[in-house]
Amino acid sequence: MWKLGDFFKKSKNNKHLKYLKENIVAGMPLADIVTVFEQMCQMPSEGSMLLFETGTFSFDTRMFHFSLVRQYPGKGEEYYQLHIDIMYEPTDENAVFSKSIWDIDLEENIFDYIRSSPAYFWANENPICKIDIFMDET
Repeated sequence: MWKLGDFFKKSKNNKHLKYLKENIVAGMPLADIVTVFEQMCQMPSEGSMLLFETGTFSFDTRMFHFSLVRQYPGKGEEYYQLHIDIMYEPTDENAVFSKSIWDIDLEENIFDYIRSSPAYFWANENPICKIDIFMDET
């Protein structure tokens, strides 16, 4: 049986995860994290798509998430998703920022969209609590 661990060991996409983990450091501001993710997205990978999500989700109501995701085709109908989840304390102010949009659904560059979003302006002015960088399977 083919497992996600095999993907990390064999796939050329492993360099993307490594790039993020090597270039995103504690204390880095949101603007720089988005830039590092954008640079990683310039590394080629056939069939990848980008997702921008914000919100306080039912799977983690303890944190407000500002998430950047690069999705890769996997085996069969599965996909692999490389995540940067930037988390903040949930507040009444950030509760209004609930968004999920794929790059293919935009007429503009997704990074221009992200940087002009109200959630970005809010998050850029508030302290980051935690950053998770990981890859999973859909």
